[in-house]
Amino acid sequence: MVLLSFAVFMPGLGGGFLFDDYPNLVSDPHWRLTALTLDGLQEALGNGFSGFGGRPLALLSFALDHLRAGPDARALKLTNIAMHAGNAVLVFVLVRALLHAVDVERTASAPGRDLFAATVALLWAVHPLQVSTVLYIVQRMEIGATTGILLACVAYLQARQRQIVGQRSWTWFTGAALATLVGLGFKESAALAPAFIAAIEVCVLRFAGPTQAARWLKSVFAGAAIAACLVFAFVVVPHYAAPGRYDFREFDLQQRVLTQGPVLVHYLSQILLPVPDRLVFYYDNFPLSRGLLAPAWTLGAWTLIAALAAFALRYRTRYPLAALGIAWFFVGHLLTSNVVPLEIAFEHRNYLALLGVLLALADGSARALRHVHLDARITMVAVVIAATIALTTLQVMTWAEPTRLATALASRNIESARASYALGRLLFEQSRGDTQLPSWSLARQEFLHAARLGGRSPLPEQALIIMHARDGTPLPGDIWPRLQNKYTEYMMTPESEGALWQLANCRQLEQCPLDAQALFETFIAALGRNPDSARLHSIYATFAYTVLQDPELGTAMMREAVALAPTDPQFKANLARFLACKPGAGSEVESLVQAVREANRAGTYTGDLAAIRARLETCAAPPLPSSLQTERSSP
Repeated sequence: MVLLSFAVFMPGLGGGFLFDDYPNLVSDPHWRLTALTLDGLQEALGNGFSGFGGRPLALLSFALDHLRAGPDARALKLTNIAMHAGNAVLVFVLVRALLHAVDVERTASAPGRDLFAATVALLWAVHPLQVSTVLYIVQRMEIGATTGILLACVAYLQARQRQIVGQRSWTWFTGAALATLVGLGFKESAALAPAFIAAIEVCVLRFAGPTQAARWLKSVFAGAAIAACLVFAFVVVPHYAAPGRYDFREFDLQQRVLTQGPVLVHYLSQILLPVPDRLVFYYDNFPLSRGLLAPAWTLGAWTLIAALAAFALRYRTRYPLAALGIAWFFVGHLLTSNVVPLEIAFEHRNYLALLGVLLALADGSARALRHVHLDARITMVAVVIAATIALTTLQVMTWAEPTRLATALASRNIESARASYALGRLLFEQSRGDTQLPSWSLARQEFLHAARLGGRSPLPEQALIIMHARDGTPLPGDIWPRLQNKYTEYMMTPESEGALWQLANCRQLEQCPLDAQALFETFIAALGRNPDSARLHSIYATFAYTVLQDPELGTAMMREAVALAPTDPQFKANLARFLACKPGAGSEVESLVQAVREANRAGTYTGDLAAIRARLETCAAPPLPSSLQTERSSP
């Protein structure tokens, strides 16, 4: 199983970085451990991914990979494959333990249970839907969280089996809790471990065991369920229903929740029919549901979901594995198909949920084919596994080369602005700034297509403005108005902040004479819509200082950034560099530097402090704030 997992996914090592890999890994230097020292580990673990708890184990694993092989995407993907192969073994152990718990009368042979578990684990490991998790580097967080959940479920099953026969079990219960903490170190989705365990208890174990222990378990699970529902109803929902929570999205809370019905049904269809052309990766153009009948299939999707849930509830005693499989799929999407304003859909959200569907299908197939000759059943299983491996191999080969992947994703989903932009960016990088190469003009065509699709992202317009400024060709007249409208209508996001910064950065270069007045008007539009954005004020401050040649305005805007985010040391470091050579500002600079030093425990601001020191020594033109530095003039 492990060898097959490696054999299937290894050809995809050459696919490079993708999408969220760039902000989380490529553009962030702090995780890049170069020496196994306490300071290096502290810097790696103290910076990086957002999320409750900071995902320290994910950061540590990336840091150790860098120590071993440098910033090599192949090495990072190889670790993902190894962790995925380990998860496949855990799936096998878990399914075998579930079969053992269900078959209390031991009517099935041990080899039969092993074959069933191995089939489910193999199909889970090599399913085409898993490619966009295993070969998507940053999704190691999801893989590691799944490791914790699977370990917790296996430990809980072992604890309950021992408890049922009267043996000591507390060490295994403790192990389940510790495994959950390990998962949380990778991603907060491991918080679903208790929900998965509850599904196992309700559908499979059914609170068996000594009366006192069963009563205690029922009380614990009932209390936890009631508490979770109360927190959800009176804390989570009001928080995300408050005004402004969805301002940075193209949908509101109601639309997101309604759309999750069709999304879940779409996931099920991808699991059952995993043809590579249906695995589009980018879902920015997924149809939004604005009512149960808008579109009409929203009602149909929610009806199917309700029917599956009713089946699982009604037949959980008669068909425990099928019921658990349905419950497992729904639990797997409990966080991401909820009221939290996340993206509408992503394939990697099925990484663990996929197991539930396979478990239900395997149980149903085993029951339906129980009177079929063993040789025929083995042949059927072999054909299904072979077909799955063939489809996955096609998907892996697509992911094995960046240009092939970008072209395939743009072709599979021509209405996706993200897919078109991603292809354009790759073509732009391949041109290496040579405006005469075909890749330059092809990139511009992709950016224009993405811009005309009318998505919310300003990246296509930003790329077009830079390219036309670089090659001197006339910019289509609707591009600047489109860009300004997006900053007027929508709340600022990291993506839109980055687009503004790239434009301001490009304008400083002699070979990028874009329209400074139009860029100024864009900043004014963005500030009018986002008056409380400290980062936007910081970007505008740099633009005013370097492009508008107005140090007073730049300094005033950076002061405003500090006032808007007084606890963020980065803006204090930026302001200190602006003031470093200003007469009479010595005491203020010293105060700002001291605040940055005190916040530098993880080494986050070491580079800023060095830049301030160099500026104080030379009083040269102010360097750009390091927190805003990205690759120059790149779309």
